Amino acid sequence: MSTGPLHQILLKLFACLFLLATTVSTSLSQQSFGSIKGIVTDQLGALVANAKVIVRDANGSETTVNTNATGNYWFRNLPPGKYDLLVIALGFTLFEKQNVIVAAGGTIDLDVELSVGLEEESVTIDERGVSTDADRNADALVLRGRELEALPTDPEALTAALQAMAGPGAEDQSGAQVMVDGFSGGQIPPKEAIREVRINQNPFSAEYEFPGFGGIQIFTQPGSDKWHGGANFRFNDESLNSRNPFSPRRAPYQQRSFGGNLTGPILKKRASFAFQIMRYATDANTIVNATMLDSATLRPILFNQSFVTPQSSNHATFRGDLKISKKHTLVGSYTHYRNSQPLQGFGGFSLPSRAYAGKGSYQTLQLTETAVINEKMINETRLQIIHNVFRQAGNTTAPALNVQDSFFGGGAQVGSASNQQDRAELQNFTSWSVGSHFLKIGARVRHLRVRSVSPANFGGTYTFAGGTGPRLDAADQVILESGQPETVDLSSLERYRRTLVFARQGLSAPQIRNMGGGATQFSIAGGDPAAGVNQTDIALYVQDEWKVRPNFTISPGLRYENQTNVSSHLNFAPRVAFAWSPAFGIFGDARKTSSVVENRNAAEAKPTPAPTVSAAPRQSRTVIRGGIGIFYNRISEDLILQTVRFNGINQRQFIVSDPAVLDLFPIVPPIALLETFAQPQTRRFISPAMDPAYTLRGTVSIERQLPQNLRVVLTYAQSRTSRSQRMTNINAPTSGDVRPLGQSMGNILEYQSNGRSVYQGLSVNVNGRMKKGSLWTNYHLAFRKNTDSGASGSPFDAYDFSNEWGRAPFDTRHSFYGGGNYQGPLGLTFNTFIVGNSGQRFNITTGQDTNVDTFFSDRPAFATELNKPGVIITRFGALDPNPAPGQRIIPRNLGKGPGFLSVNVGVEKSIKFGPAIPPKSPPVAAPETVAGASSSTPPPKQPIQRPYQVGFLLYASNLLNRNNRGNPVGNMASPRFLQSTGPSSTFFFGPGGAASGNRQLTLMVRFSF
Repeated sequence: MSTGPLHQILLKLFACLFLLATTVSTSLSQQSFGSIKGIVTDQLGALVANAKVIVRDANGSETTVNTNATGNYWFRNLPPGKYDLLVIALGFTLFEKQNVIVAAGGTIDLDVELSVGLEEESVTIDERGVSTDADRNADALVLRGRELEALPTDPEALTAALQAMAGPGAEDQSGAQVMVDGFSGGQIPPKEAIREVRINQNPFSAEYEFPGFGGIQIFTQPGSDKWHGGANFRFNDESLNSRNPFSPRRAPYQQRSFGGNLTGPILKKRASFAFQIMRYATDANTIVNATMLDSATLRPILFNQSFVTPQSSNHATFRGDLKISKKHTLVGSYTHYRNSQPLQGFGGFSLPSRAYAGKGSYQTLQLTETAVINEKMINETRLQIIHNVFRQAGNTTAPALNVQDSFFGGGAQVGSASNQQDRAELQNFTSWSVGSHFLKIGARVRHLRVRSVSPANFGGTYTFAGGTGPRLDAADQVILESGQPETVDLSSLERYRRTLVFARQGLSAPQIRNMGGGATQFSIAGGDPAAGVNQTDIALYVQDEWKVRPNFTISPGLRYENQTNVSSHLNFAPRVAFAWSPAFGIFGDARKTSSVVENRNAAEAKPTPAPTVSAAPRQSRTVIRGGIGIFYNRISEDLILQTVRFNGINQRQFIVSDPAVLDLFPIVPPIALLETFAQPQTRRFISPAMDPAYTLRGTVSIERQLPQNLRVVLTYAQSRTSRSQRMTNINAPTSGDVRPLGQSMGNILEYQSNGRSVYQGLSVNVNGRMKKGSLWTNYHLAFRKNTDSGASGSPFDAYDFSNEWGRAPFDTRHSFYGGGNYQGPLGLTFNTFIVGNSGQRFNITTGQDTNVDTFFSDRPAFATELNKPGVIITRFGALDPNPAPGQRIIPRNLGKGPGFLSVNVGVEKSIKFGPAIPPKSPPVAAPETVAGASSSTPPPKQPIQRPYQVGFLLYASNLLNRNNRGNPVGNMASPRFLQSTGPSSTFFFGPGGAASGNRQLTLMVRFSF
């Protein structure tokens, strides 16, 4: 396999950089850095996770980390000198240790034991200051605590919100990858179980499969040494919502959710647990907005109704934290999730007859063992096992009827289906500090076993698409012009109507077809509905964070990936990033800090008579950061499963356009009859040259610290993806209606990797935490182009891809999201989440199969004669659905849909109650001796605490009641061409989405102790 000259150049570049790092590091021993690490526990020895640990140098510059699930913290690459260490954790007194001396190349092992206390410490920290650390990029989005409150609570809505913030992948990946506690393939847990969410952190680390913006990292709540718990109830009803603009009435709707959590100790000084349980029960809505025929008159009528679609889900998670020994800790969690939807599969153009029932169960077991090997080395092993089962059952076995983009009726054609997935994931990595380097080397192995039963379309489907026929008058009589009938373009609904009308009049099937009627296509599957696939993939990586200077960091890394089911072995992914903080130059923001001797117990600080300049490195308010690297997009098991199922042996699939079969409508011909007619099968294969897509991505950014603890980041990014997956009918008929591989072979749908895409983007990010709140915003300007993925059918011309390069369907030019929270007066807390974007692109098609490849993805041409029959004048130009040879075909995704904006605001009032708990005074440190200073100062007055708290929350989704319309119908043969028939699917809140109400108000009450 050839990886291409660019790929080879990058491999050589990485090799040179890595060799340079290992060679030069030995000559920079005078610049060697030190580190501070340790474990944070309480007085009983229980681990304390998510505690803020701060180191402050002589200049007052601060660096902050949070303890992980096992209570560990680690400050790497600290310049030699004296530091103050502070630890802050909710429910504990402030810990502070001064004058911690860090030597060059040394590691200070400093374990911290916190004292229990209910007083609220107030410490100013520079948590979001700019830094050259690889994992401190300022455009990363880190949400915790009250910042999470700004996001929706329903699991589906929370998933949509996080995906909207992560943004569409420039590499054609289907949304951002979700990582839960370091594991892939996980399901987003309930918000109450989430400790922290990170998006786009350390975007070029070789540890991660996708670039930072393509990954969502979620960390769950750990156990606690003290008993804590709570309960909550959420409620929403149609009386609190506005009517959906696509529904004629405000349909019945109600959403209820119940939840509880409890955390506490299991074994004294050794183990703790956290338990969460949630139940969601919703009488959601779905809206059918179709155009069909009146059964009596056979005239078009609008079918627009709302239906109640009940659904429920139960989610339970148990997590345990065990301190095996001083150097070994174990974290385990088990999650069980069940959901049920008795009515699903209909809405939009799909009629209620296509409803089917679905239910599923999801179980996950995770184990993480952390070992402190020595003062400079940590090893972590992770194991995850997932067992999923999904089942579907259709409500009827009737054949399906698809009148394209008009209505979809008949049976659901899902049969009795099931899908069982068993996943296992094993990870191991070791990280250690060596001089000015922080190295991390690791491996991951994933195995997947899928067993699927899918009798889909075993009952058959008749399809009516657009076509041509004679012009008729109101009485369905042919209109003659100069003695000859005039031929006009027909919509899919009109073609179906003529079929029924002339059948009632007793016309034969050939006569009906001459009058413009008759089905366009018939498809059916049969054989063995069971199919399975096993797939294993591996990943190896090495990552180095090299602190060349205190203000300059280089982070080279190398990742290797491989998988079964495809033959592609040279999947090397070199990556390198840098971060530089200039002290002078155009930014001119270097600062000198005087050394001050301060008596913490004196009434005022007293400086030394002659201020001296600290020897520590000068601090900058600006960081310039950049990186370049290769990222792979693995071949999914779903694609492999399709080729196993439809290989022509396990299941037989027929897509028929022969009038001899179509004229049997509405009778469904069985498989045996199709074989009698010598109808060729449709089969699916993977190209022998199939390779995973890879993306070369590069970014450069400028991070600037602003006053009021705010940061602004300006980022430019560019990426190029090669070997994107496409599906092509390699045996499609040529212009002479001849199949190159033989007429008897039928359609051969081959998955290939010859697509490509490009992306350019400019983003502006402003975020920060203030005294009474926080703010995070992002504006993104993007340009995306790609080739047809084949997801909606074969390209316009299966033998000429020159017309397939164009705007990507997810090419949203402008997008914005933002949020924040504010601690207001009277104990009120305000939070908001805003998301918006300009219109998305959509394809415009003729609704006909002109090239006879069995796909209705043909595009029109720009009209050269405006008076030509069938030409439609649109805001995108005059479009001709019947182009002549040489006419210019319109580009892909010419259409642009409406924009989107959703403003969501929550207000909460918290009340504390219960017996007063007097504050516990912290120990008073010994005063330093300073002439003229008093020997002691009375401790400040501490607030009185209450053990219980109840909160009342009102959350408004789409507060402005904006009508966010979905993309218009792009099928020229549809009676709804260029009309939006439903709300936008870009983003939604809760089950049923906007179908349940354009503006929704949710009430919540919660109790905690």
